[in-house]
Amino acid sequence: MSASIHPRPTVLDLFAGAGGLGLGLTWAGFRVQAANEYEPVFAATYALNHPETAVVAGDILDPAIRAELLAAARGVDVVAGGPPCQGFSTVGKKDEDDPRNKLFYAFLEIVGSVQPRAVLFENVSGFRRMYGGRAFQALYRGLEDLGYASPRCDLLNAMDYGVPQSRQRTFVVAFREESAFRFPEPTHGDPRKLFHKTPPLALADALSDLPVVRSGESSADYLSAPQNDYQKFMRQGAGKTLTEHDGPWHGERLLSVLAHVPPGGTILDVPEALRPRSYFANTYSRLWWDRPATTITRNFGTPSSSRCIHPKADRGLTTREGARLQSFPDAYRFTGTRIRKNLQIGNAVPPLLARALGQELFRALADP
Repeated sequence: MSASIHPRPTVLDLFAGAGGLGLGLTWAGFRVQAANEYEPVFAATYALNHPETAVVAGDILDPAIRAELLAAARGVDVVAGGPPCQGFSTVGKKDEDDPRNKLFYAFLEIVGSVQPRAVLFENVSGFRRMYGGRAFQALYRGLEDLGYASPRCDLLNAMDYGVPQSRQRTFVVAFREESAFRFPEPTHGDPRKLFHKTPPLALADALSDLPVVRSGESSADYLSAPQNDYQKFMRQGAGKTLTEHDGPWHGERLLSVLAHVPPGGTILDVPEALRPRSYFANTYSRLWWDRPATTITRNFGTPSSSRCIHPKADRGLTTREGARLQSFPDAYRFTGTRIRKNLQIGNAVPPLLARALGQELFRALADP
């Protein structure tokens, strides 16, 4: 019996993390029927926020986990997901023998078992060119061998779809039958260059209703009512209590360093006598209040790791601020320690980017 797309097409979400991709696809009209995540804490976050989804926690290379997952995913319309990106990332170590780089073969094996109508593959911006393009070519050949002809690939920036952050991801979409699918047109951009487009959202658009807490301080109260449509959307269903808004604690020496970094500034703005012994050009750098964030990482609360200093406070970002910059709504709950929560957020596909892509995928399945 073939899978039906009525009333809502269904999804198997692999390498699901905290559920950013799944949330965006849900907003686009899909029902996430099943999901798999290796990390128990991440799987717990997914299950907490997606009670309608059968979340199978564990290693998909384990035959018992694979069998449980395939049973839960029977008849799905779409297999979606992105293998762990650490081995492929242009930021991380380029280790071709990293076993995490081979997990996309497990992704292909599950596609072959499930035979969905469509496949959505997601990975880091540099996926197409890593190892001379061999991994990318292996993915294309694998999909074509499974009957998914002419996979389509594009590099999308979350900033172009209403996310207050510049973050590029590679997406590959393939169909078992002919499809009129097209990647989504940007909804945001420079209005001087893109006619009728909304300007990209800045940090102020995302965070101005949150109190500016200091290092080591916390607040459970919003600063104001929502000030724009983005904040209204972020606060839907969240109630009156602000959560996860605890300023990272920094020592006096680090605070003295951060105090010298202006908006958009870097460690090079700090007097040489105060600089740490080792640093990189993009570390100890402050964000801009009137621009989108640069790509946030899992260490967005740690100024020594990336450009993550709050524009108006001498500290890294709070967990709530990081979630807002990724377009996770305030009602979304994360499990684990602060470090584990930030890891889940920093590694996620921004839900609003996933929604834009999902809307086009939904249309293609409804009208192939």
